[in-house]
Amino acid sequence: MASQSIIDLLEKKEALYTELLTLVEEESRSLSSIVLERLWAFTEEKSRLSMEIESLRDEILQIASARLNLKAGIAPLHLRELPRIFPEDEARIARSVETLIFMKGKIRKIAESSVSFVQNYLETVEEIIQMFTASSSSTKIYGMDRHLMEPGGSVFIRGEA
Repeated sequence: MASQSIIDLLEKKEALYTELLTLVEEESRSLSSIVLERLWAFTEEKSRLSMEIESLRDEILQIASARLNLKAGIAPLHLRELPRIFPEDEARIARSVETLIFMKGKIRKIAESSVSFVQNYLETVEEIIQMFTASSSSTKIYGMDRHLMEPGGSVFIRGEA
């Protein structure tokens, strides 16, 4: 009777390990579905666009500085000051400035959300790794010499009875 209950327990344990293996394999597939090459392509394209935006910013600053009879780069100008500097096109410039400010805010929010997602994802991965590698001091196991001993490693990754 006792051997039957051990067999039942071992079969249950085997079923749980099978379930865990399936889950880990599925997780691995999910991780590999993140196409790193695509992320690098996004990074390169964002860098290119940022450089072009910075170049246009410098040109706008030069034109606005020339209108104010200032040397370019001496006085920092905010986008919101442009309509006042160019009153002949104030309405169109004001509309464009508001659109740019809105878009910058939207980009900032999306970027912050992406950073938060990656941080949360990495924290979850770290917790999973700690769970797999954490030692359990309350669990005793039989060693190679068939004597009861304290485990010295992972709860999941160790020689078990």
